[in-house]
Amino acid sequence: MQTNNSTRSLVYGNRHIDYHIQHTDRKKLRLTVTPKGQLQVFAPLGADPEHVARLVHEKAAWVFRKLRHVQDFHPLPTPHNYLSGETFLYLGRQYRLKVHADTLSPAKLRGKFLNVTVPDKTDTKAVEASVQRWYRTRANDIFPRYLEQAKAIAMRHGIPEPTLTIRRMSTRWGSCTAQGRITLNLALIQTPIHCIEYVIMHELCHLKHHNHSKAFYSLLTRCMPDWQQRKALIDKIAL
Repeated sequence: MQTNNSTRSLVYGNRHIDYHIQHTDRKKLRLTVTPKGQLQVFAPLGADPEHVARLVHEKAAWVFRKLRHVQDFHPLPTPHNYLSGETFLYLGRQYRLKVHADTLSPAKLRGKFLNVTVPDKTDTKAVEASVQRWYRTRANDIFPRYLEQAKAIAMRHGIPEPTLTIRRMSTRWGSCTAQGRITLNLALIQTPIHCIEYVIMHELCHLKHHNHSKAFYSLLTRCMPDWQQRKALIDKIAL
């Protein structure tokens, strides 16, 4: 069950942002700043709206700090029309799409170009399929390689052996389960190697600590001392 109340405003200095209090079946207040710069406030069912508003006000500095980060986001270049000349990212670098008409063959990187060959250059669905196959092929090669490197460090700290899944996700770079399965977002192949390494290590540490506690961050720091710099880099990339 969920209900929305009237619009409210959070004021901090000379800045303000509007939000709704959304009552949901939860125990604690949750605030989220979306990549589009919207403030989402989720409160327990039956919570006094005025009390919730006071709690939100106490988080004002955090909210507007997050909003500044959102303004610095560099979103992945989507959606595409899959036509020659468009920019595609691979490992944090930009490549121009070049579509050729010939017998269907796998996409290839040549210099600063991602070359795709399909029977009909105007068949954008075929071009898209070729590009996505190429992304998945590269992810299937690169992600397990960096997972193995991270495991060599993580397992010295008592982190259990994981299994890996790669799939598209709309809101997360990665996730893990209590059963030891790590899932990486296929879109991560578009980000720099430092980001891929960070997401992998972050999820590995969650296999031991399924939260964001001090113990989790202590473990992450031991496994990857420069994780904060890496996180700052991927935080500037909006899914």
